[in-house]
Amino acid sequence: MKKIILTTLLGAYSVYASDAITIDSIFKKNNGIRSITSLDILTSNNTRSFDTYPTMSSFDDGSNVTETRKTVLNQTILYGYNSKIDLLFSGSYINDRITYAGQSSNYSQTSNSFDSLWVGFKYDLDTIGGEFKPNITFQTSLGQSTTYQTKKERHSLKSYNLKYALKNYSDPLVSTIFISTTQNLKRTIDTKNIKLPDSYTLGLDLSLILNPKVSLNFGFEETYQTKMEEDGATVNDSTILSSIGFGVTYNLNEKNAFTFNSKMGTSANTPDSTVSFSLWHKF
Repeated sequence: MKKIILTTLLGAYSVYASDAITIDSIFKKNNGIRSITSLDILTSNNTRSFDTYPTMSSFDDGSNVTETRKTVLNQTILYGYNSKIDLLFSGSYINDRITYAGQSSNYSQTSNSFDSLWVGFKYDLDTIGGEFKPNITFQTSLGQSTTYQTKKERHSLKSYNLKYALKNYSDPLVSTIFISTTQNLKRTIDTKNIKLPDSYTLGLDLSLILNPKVSLNFGFEETYQTKMEEDGATVNDSTILSSIGFGVTYNLNEKNAFTFNSKMGTSANTPDSTVSFSLWHKF
C-alpha cells in the first residue's frame, strides 16, 4: 500500500517538476554573478574544535572544551567567466561561544572574528552518457584563522580543496554524488608547528521537486580524516566524520531561492547538529 501511495505522489509531482524554478535552474548556467549567503549554527557537546568550510573538519587540542556553539556567516560569489568556468570567492565571519572545564566550575568565552577567505574556480566537464553532468571545483585559502590551545594565527595558502561532482537530472529528482579532498600544509601557531589533518569526503545530495516552488533535500557525507601532528608528534589519531541532513528549498521567484537544512552528526567526532539558512540570488 505504501508503495502505491508513493508512486501516486511522485507521479503527481512530476507534472509540475519539469517547469519548476529550482536552484539548479537559477545556477546551472554560467551567466553573470550569482551569490549564496548562508548562516550556519553549529552545536557540539564534545571536546573538539570545528571548521565548516569548504568541508567539515575537527580536532582536539587538549583545551578541556566541553561545549561549542558556533555561528558562521558565509558569503559566496560565483562569476561566470565563460560557459564552462565559474570563478569562486567565499568569505566567512564567525561567532564562537566555547565552554571549558575549570578547576571548580565550567566557564565560557565568546569571540567574533574573521574566519576565512577562499578563492578558486568551478569547471564544467562534458556530459557523460547524455545524463550525467560532471564538474570540478578547486579552492585555496587566501586567509584562514586557526585557533589552537586558545592561540589564534592567520595564514595564507596553507589549505587546498579539490572536489569532483557528478549531477543527474531525472524528473522529479536531482541527484549529486561527489568526492573531495582538503589538504593542509604545516603552519606555526604560537611557537608550535601544527599539521592539521587532511580529509577525504564522499557525499550524496538529493533534491525531490514537489512543485514549482518547493523541493525537499536529503544529504549524506562521510569523511576520513588523517592524524594531526604537533611538532612532529601525533596529537589526534585518524578518525571518521559522518553526518546526515534533511531540508527544504522554497523558490521565491526566478532569481531567488531560500534553503533551510538541518544536519545531524552520526559519528562521535562530528558536531551534534548544524542548522543552515541560505539565500541564493542571481543578479
